[in-house]
Amino acid sequence: MFQLSFLHTSLLIFAAATVLPLLIWLIAKRKPPRVVFSSLRFIRLSAQEEKKRSKLQEILLLIIRMLIILLFTLAVARPQVFSSRLKQSGKHPPTALAIVVDNSFGMDYLHEAKTALDRSKEALEKINALTNSTDKVIILTLDESWNTQHGQSYAGKIPGDIINSIAITHLPLSMEAAMDEAHTKLVESGIPNRELYLLTDRREADYPADFPLPVHLIPLTAPQSWQNLSIKDVTPLPQLVDKTRQQSLQFTLANHGDALRTDVLIRAVLGETKVAEKFVSIPARQEIKETILIELRQDGWQTGYVEVVDERLMHDNRSYFAFPHRLNPSLAVITQDASLPFYLQGALDVYRGGGKLKLIAPDALVMADLEEYQNFVIYKPGPIGPRLKEFIESLRHQKRGAVVFLDENMGKDLASWWSSMFDCQIGGFLRDAKELSYFNPHHYVSSLLGGTELSQKRVNHYWSCQASGSVALAKAGKDDLVLAKDNMILFALDPAAMQNSFFIGPIFPVLAYRALEHSGLALAGGNRIELGDLITAQELTLPDGSVLQLANRSYRAGKPGIYHSRIANGEATAIAVDYHYQESENNPQDYQKLKYIKSLKADWQKQLFRSRLGYDIWKTLFLVALALFLLEIGIIKLASLKAGKSPKELT
Repeated sequence: MFQLSFLHTSLLIFAAATVLPLLIWLIAKRKPPRVVFSSLRFIRLSAQEEKKRSKLQEILLLIIRMLIILLFTLAVARPQVFSSRLKQSGKHPPTALAIVVDNSFGMDYLHEAKTALDRSKEALEKINALTNSTDKVIILTLDESWNTQHGQSYAGKIPGDIINSIAITHLPLSMEAAMDEAHTKLVESGIPNRELYLLTDRREADYPADFPLPVHLIPLTAPQSWQNLSIKDVTPLPQLVDKTRQQSLQFTLANHGDALRTDVLIRAVLGETKVAEKFVSIPARQEIKETILIELRQDGWQTGYVEVVDERLMHDNRSYFAFPHRLNPSLAVITQDASLPFYLQGALDVYRGGGKLKLIAPDALVMADLEEYQNFVIYKPGPIGPRLKEFIESLRHQKRGAVVFLDENMGKDLASWWSSMFDCQIGGFLRDAKELSYFNPHHYVSSLLGGTELSQKRVNHYWSCQASGSVALAKAGKDDLVLAKDNMILFALDPAAMQNSFFIGPIFPVLAYRALEHSGLALAGGNRIELGDLITAQELTLPDGSVLQLANRSYRAGKPGIYHSRIANGEATAIAVDYHYQESENNPQDYQKLKYIKSLKADWQKQLFRSRLGYDIWKTLFLVALALFLLEIGIIKLASLKAGKSPKELT
């Protein structure tokens, strides 16, 4: 293999100046004047010979001058010749060496008592043993913050404490971003010999389609088979009747390996206390849904995790949960009426259990009610007033909500207010029956009814409503019966209509129960986000217990675990943060499509510093150009001396 590269490729444009001497010669060339001599044979022959010598000399000088310009331009561009035929030397020239270390959590897979990250650190120590003081060594990882602190050039060797500080990152950069940064630092080094190496477990990643440098893979010992279990999506199952302290948690268990796993231990931890265990079996390459029953000890936020005991790869063994639970929640109904319709009263009684239920007139609302009651229902509030508006805005500011029921005699001002609040169009009140046509299977409130058989399910006595910026949860033809906007839920039906078949049967109690859960302090199904998502709060407590004052700014979740966010004048909200799970699978990267990547062999240390197979030839080119310049001077001097001799001496 032969390869020629240049340190300053842009300077090669000046090679075009090579043709200048030729152009000057062509332009300046003119026919000599004709002189009539006497017919002396000697003079004629002498002139012809002199003309031939002069023409050859001009051509020779022209070639020399063109070569001087070309060689000087090439020398300034700093060329280097690489060839496998060149003999290796025991020494290597000064080299800029960049190493990209994959430290995504898949590199922590345990094989033969070591992880791939452990083996990467050992490889870095071996590279250190081969470098010398003239080299520049650059080490980068997939951890952006680590690169900011340690991703500079080191003269000769990487400090040992820098190598030891490399740890698994929870938010890895793309491989393309890390490689681009490595290439930039190699160029900035100013050394013409540049080499880039990768330390990775060779699993699928975001590589660039092309790259300006050859990239060499250093081999790491790989497991013969990938055996890994992961757990995700822990969700509390709803309790629709007879709410108790017994709570079932549903989760997804995945077997990413190619072997059946039996008697796999699953543990549930509430707070910091282990509260349940069970054994399950799972086939190879399968995902299964399982449940585990835990005992809740008190009201409020329930936080913890469910984990699978698997020691090969620890990072995806846990899935966190955070959900509110109140055995006997207290409810306030904002209404001008002294009593509630039968169907609404029954749904609220099922939800609150033994909790308090109070009817509050809109004019009697006080901000202390926000602390005393967990749920709010609004039905027949009368004309919309400033106190009710302020109260609703305070609810929304605390990321809470209310369940709103429209009544048949609702005024235009109130209809306009709800239209604005829910970003919808409220039309007229309809009494004719219409069949139900849709339940939203993706929203928490209506998801349990997503597969419900809707034949013979009819509805009447409701307001015609079309959602615009809100989410439709239930529909009858083109009319939206139930809407959701953030934590606010709107029922466009009047629960006082006794002849409305919508309220007979299980549909309304389920929707009402889930709507009350959803509009409370947070999602009853769990408050979960992924690593890298943003949390906005006044105050945020991280999983390690440290507290950040954010002043209503956003914070990017960088570690898995339980976060507690608090907004002004609001109750703390728990948030479960889980991993991304693409690292759980062992999907090998297809390097055949990436022509710039070369895999090194087991004796990779002997193949390091591949630039020793080449020669930096700019000095040679410069010396040749200098020699040609001296030759040109010699030729001109010699011609000048000959021109000064007499004709007799020339004969």
